[in-house]
Amino acid sequence: MLSLSKHRRRAQLLALQLGIVLGLMSAVSVVILVFEDHRTQEVAFDRVHTVAVQIAAQDAVQSHLGSPGATEVIAPIADLATSVSGVQYVTVADLAGIRVAHPDPERIGEQVSSDHDPVRAGESFRGTEVGPQGVTLRAKEPVWFDGKIVGTVSVGILQSEIRGELLEIVGDVAPWILGAAALGTVASALTARMVRRRIYGVEPEAVAGLLQSQQALLFSVHDGVLGVDSEGRLTLVNDEARRLLGLQGEVVGARAADMLDPTVHAQLSSEAPEAEETRYVLAGERILVATRREALANGKSLGRTLTLQDRTELEATLRELKGQRSLADALSSQAHEFANRLHVLSGYLSFGEPGEAAEYLERISGAARGIDSGVLKDPALSGLVGANAAGAREAGVRLLVDPESGTEPAWRADEDTLTVVGNLLSNAIEAAGDGGAVRLLVSVGPDRVSICVEDSGPGIALDDVDEIFRRGVSSKAGAGAGRGIGLALVDRVIRRRAGTVSVATGDLGGAKITVEWNWSAASMRPGNRAEEQA
Repeated sequence: MLSLSKHRRRAQLLALQLGIVLGLMSAVSVVILVFEDHRTQEVAFDRVHTVAVQIAAQDAVQSHLGSPGATEVIAPIADLATSVSGVQYVTVADLAGIRVAHPDPERIGEQVSSDHDPVRAGESFRGTEVGPQGVTLRAKEPVWFDGKIVGTVSVGILQSEIRGELLEIVGDVAPWILGAAALGTVASALTARMVRRRIYGVEPEAVAGLLQSQQALLFSVHDGVLGVDSEGRLTLVNDEARRLLGLQGEVVGARAADMLDPTVHAQLSSEAPEAEETRYVLAGERILVATRREALANGKSLGRTLTLQDRTELEATLRELKGQRSLADALSSQAHEFANRLHVLSGYLSFGEPGEAAEYLERISGAARGIDSGVLKDPALSGLVGANAAGAREAGVRLLVDPESGTEPAWRADEDTLTVVGNLLSNAIEAAGDGGAVRLLVSVGPDRVSICVEDSGPGIALDDVDEIFRRGVSSKAGAGAGRGIGLALVDRVIRRRAGTVSVATGDLGGAKITVEWNWSAASMRPGNRAEEQA
């Protein structure tokens, strides 16, 4: 039943196309016929008028018209003109309206059947009249001799002959018209078939419904969705993808390489098999989970799609949770350590060794200062460093806060500062490895923030600096999905803040990364920190 309905719709569509073709051809044919009818009549009028003028201009006609022997001279001239020009008749009459020349010799000497008075008054006539042989296209001219009108000339051609010529023209054109109609029908059928193939057999009435469903689906999902064709041009972008990627204006049809962040475009255009896996990419300062898929129809690749999920806030929350958990574990272990230290102090004092107790306190307080010097007055920054210190201790890394660190009283660490410090420390601790060391220097002047992190790891080659910061890749062994995000995010924050970042070799033997940007006390007023993040 469904197949029958489909064939019926296709037959209706073909009939509609055929009707359009034949209708257009019929309209064109009618226009041609009207034009040709008008043209043939104009040609006929020109012919009879030319013959009438030439007969009236003949000297023999002018000099003999009105004389007793006019018929013998003028009739042969009129007959010759009729046979040569192809007109229906040539009639010459004297001033009294008596015919002296006519195609029918029996009518010579009779009164003309039409009105010649205006012509005898000197006017020319051109029009259609009904004569003895039917409707004719006529031209009448006065005959002048010695400045006087001596008679008239009437030349006509049957309208039926004009119609016959028109029918001959139609007969010549008809095969071409029918051939064009047949060719148009075949071309229309082939076009319909090609269109069905291009839309993969979807019936025309279903296209609107499919488009509506597609739009409703794409713009209702919470994930960002974008697609590109085989030539790398954007074919669809939903609202969430626009928001996540920061796209503005009309982007459908534009080249993806020109509109997308390099890391997003690299994931979308990659030919590597692992590109089909879910991976982390950076779009601006957003961390996105991107999944690429091939768009297939009937086994043929039409392009690619990319689904995007925002993980920026989740990643920040996970990092904070991880830091809090590490800090809690560290505090738990330190509780036992402090209990042991108290037992040691109690032992020194109970045996009357206050000097040894003071020396022991000096040793453990110096070690504490190595981790938390107390110069980081901002609570958020101090907590972040403390969390990283706990993580570093578990990894066997010494995290030192440079005693030269210092901050302005009005300064408070914003999200950019915490992002930069957190990512730099995380990368440095991982690079230093077990038994390594990391040093942090935070210096905040009246209008400048400077953060320097150095480690004892293998360092970063100068040739790799641009790659490490600008493409989100990682120099660590085993780097893969989700790696290489930290330094790229740092670079984007610094670029937005119009700051600088430099890489060198530090005193600890590994990489030394220094970032700086301007700040002002006005930007730290309550309510302005959120604006600084925009």
